[in-house]
Amino acid sequence: MNSRELLLGGCAAVALGAGLLAPTEANAQSTTPAAGAILVQQSATHADAASFVAQNTRTSCTATQDTVANLTLTITPPAGNFVYLQGFFAEVAPNATGVASATAWTTTNMPGNLNWLTVTNVVTTAPSSQQVGEYYATGIKSSVAGTAVTIVPSATMASSLVCVKAIGFYAPQ
Repeated sequence: MNSRELLLGGCAAVALGAGLLAPTEANAQSTTPAAGAILVQQSATHADAASFVAQNTRTSCTATQDTVANLTLTITPPAGNFVYLQGFFAEVAPNATGVASATAWTTTNMPGNLNWLTVTNVVTTAPSSQQVGEYYATGIKSSVAGTAVTIVPSATMASSLVCVKAIGFYAPQ
């Protein structure tokens, strides 16, 4: 063995002894989230895609002076899930009688007790119009998991056709 080989062999031994040539650990994502963090899992579908449409219990929206019970929307989530409301829509049109009327809509089990107002005037030739059309991109989370959300009119609208819908999804957190 020549002196060059001895020198290289000695350097390699020193490097191995000092851990310079030892494999290093790569930083990787932890499978245990930090406190308050939410793990994200890839999916073929959006977790926040609307999965329900709640609408008045009539098969069509052509009944005038409908009952409060028929116009109430009840959204019941699976056990342990919250309701995420992504939108509320109300269409109102006067019938041939054309009496002015207004109805407030309120909610249960939603933060801040969301509410809306729908109105008809005495003009009988007014076309159907979307009085309320609100969309909440990320959804408004219900207050209590596993508990139904209701959207209730304060009264029946006089001489009006009313069609209401709510869209959203359910999630456990």
